[in-house]
Amino acid sequence: MPPRPLRSPLTVAVLGLLAERARHVYDMRTAMRERGHDRTLKIKNASFYDVLPRLSGAGLISEGETVRDGARPERTVHRITEAGAATLREWLRDLLDGPEDDTPGFTVALMFISALPKAEVIALLDHRAARMERHVAETGQALDAAVRDGRAPVSLADHAFPQALRRAELDWVRSFTAQLRDPATYWPGP
Repeated sequence: MPPRPLRSPLTVAVLGLLAERARHVYDMRTAMRERGHDRTLKIKNASFYDVLPRLSGAGLISEGETVRDGARPERTVHRITEAGAATLREWLRDLLDGPEDDTPGFTVALMFISALPKAEVIALLDHRAARMERHVAETGQALDAAVRDGRAPVSLADHAFPQALRRAELDWVRSFTAQLRDPATYWPGP
């Protein structure tokens, strides 16, 4: 069986959280729950204990001190390495500019976009929107041609529904990018 790819929504989230500050698993889970990330990613505690050794083995994170808070069990604090920070930025760029059909990847990238400079995020989203505009236009033309050729709309529903989702995503990307262009929009990143 081939090895699992290292990049996943959870590994991006872990690197994103550790880019903010050193954390132990309970702190990561708490931050995700407070931000609502747990609803999107649907992660179990055991998932962290699977991912952390893989990230550590790849040199993207390191283990720090072990801490104890009162009678609670000891917890190992993890830190992102320079290689991990560079990998996070690379993954975020790829996911923001990536394929339109990777909703979980795009969503997790949005959770941690402040790890990139604001101007770069705007450029990546502009590129994504331009590519999506072309795709929406081409698909729209193909659907219109199919209807003109006599295909019943019901037989095109499996193409029309994803087209509607792409249009909605395109509208959102345009609107969000316009908000980011506003100089008054706060940007916590680098």
